[in-house]
Amino acid sequence: MERKAKDAIELLHLLCGNSGCVISDSGGKDSSVLKHIAMVAKEKYNMPFSVQHNHTTVDAPETVYFIRREREKCRAAGIEYNIIYPRRTMWQLIVDHATPPTRLMRYCCMDLKEYSGHGEKVVTGVRKAESKSRQNNQSAVVFTKASKELKEKANINEDLRANDKGGVIILNLDNAETRQLVESCYRTTKTLINPLIDWEDDYLWWYIRHEKIELNPLYEEGFCRVGCIGCPMAGKKRWAEFERYPKYKEAYIRAFDKMIIERKRKGLKVMDAWKTGKKVFKWWMEDDSCDGQMRMDEWGNIFEEYT
Repeated sequence: MERKAKDAIELLHLLCGNSGCVISDSGGKDSSVLKHIAMVAKEKYNMPFSVQHNHTTVDAPETVYFIRREREKCRAAGIEYNIIYPRRTMWQLIVDHATPPTRLMRYCCMDLKEYSGHGEKVVTGVRKAESKSRQNNQSAVVFTKASKELKEKANINEDLRANDKGGVIILNLDNAETRQLVESCYRTTKTLINPLIDWEDDYLWWYIRHEKIELNPLYEEGFCRVGCIGCPMAGKKRWAEFERYPKYKEAYIRAFDKMIIERKRKGLKVMDAWKTGKKVFKWWMEDDSCDGQMRMDEWGNIFEEYT
């Protein structure tokens, strides 16, 4: 079992070399494992790396404090750790786009998670195994093309694939069964390296226990997912999140109220289901169609109303 971890460390060194890389830290368990193997690669091969966390403004308080502790630990070890703050908060983005974020309209991920690291080698904790529990919630289109040098080292072919559902571009930090060890993102001009890509859940947890890796305290409280509060990709688990963090629910409702005003200002249609911020929140939290529910295309245009 230790061989698998050693392979990941060797691959990380092989693909990053002396030029170094940026470790993407979301605050989740995969990122914690990723930082650990990067540290081992640094000690063994003197591989330089830095760590970066994109603050989303909708992270759980426990995640925010955990990230700050991780930053101090890294800096004490001589490793650069940057927390990048966005130009616009989630609440401002909802008003700017005049529509709530949804599984199809994931402007929040693009604006809050992928606005940094352009042109760099970014190492992520993406794993195929993580996609299995989410594959029914999203469709996928993956665009990947490794550079000539990395293709020779990792034996990777150019690839353009879509699943049967189609329609949603997989973002840099998404888990999906179509993800590869090395990818080049045309949209963000990043080279993405995913050394944990084939790690199964059982092995990941074995490694965490074996290496005594400190995790976000939310995992000790029964959380299986650590991410943005209210993320549509989390499905019905959002209800439990809002019960635990009611202030986030209030913030979303305030943002939806302002969003309605912005829609009217722009001359966009406001259906009965969107008359108030509370009604928008109720619509947003429904998994199935309900009276007055609207469907939208990827650009946010309302094209159908269920009655």
